[in-house]
Amino acid sequence: MVHIEKLTLGALRANCYVVQCVATRQTAVIDPGFEPEQIIARLRTLGNPPVVALLATHGHFDHVVGVRALKQHTNAPFWISQDEWELLAQYAHEHPAYLNLPTMEPLPQPDRFLREGEQFAVGALQFEVLALRGHAPDHIGFLLRNSQPMRLFCGDAIFAGSVGRTDIPYADFETLRQHLHTRVLSLPDDTILHPGHGADTTVGVERATNPYL
Repeated sequence: MVHIEKLTLGALRANCYVVQCVATRQTAVIDPGFEPEQIIARLRTLGNPPVVALLATHGHFDHVVGVRALKQHTNAPFWISQDEWELLAQYAHEHPAYLNLPTMEPLPQPDRFLREGEQFAVGALQFEVLALRGHAPDHIGFLLRNSQPMRLFCGDAIFAGSVGRTDIPYADFETLRQHLHTRVLSLPDDTILHPGHGADTTVGVERATNPYL
């Protein structure tokens, strides 16, 4: 059984997810961005469960700048895809300046680079890494396979009624569309999508109504 909490944080209202295996209390934090103190406060409310991974779907600053604070609090490893680190995340602490926000400390070095097809466990929860490139060059998603229904933490690849921006560096709409068709629309209609911004949705709803697919 899975327990999921969504925290919507920072000026860009990015979603961070605290995902816990109820049976073991093992926990992952997905996309810790701004206001890491709120994430830490939530972990304390949950009794400071063992955090086994800090996961990033991609390297844009609003999804990763909280990693350093979370790592200091939890001592959990930081996992991201390699190109997201090399092209974006290692510079993410500088990018808030583009929105007239203060720069931050650099992120810690990743402990593991994730690639499509890899699997990992958080307690009894079984995850698979999916490639969801297009909004960002090496964007990935985390598919929770052994829940009913399945759940995909999809970052900024797809939203309720929309998709991730592709008018930014390293982005490409046709790549995004191809990955969404082959990785997301191939999932069962009842698969729940947990996006990086906005409300949850399902594969079936997006298949039927999303004008960008």
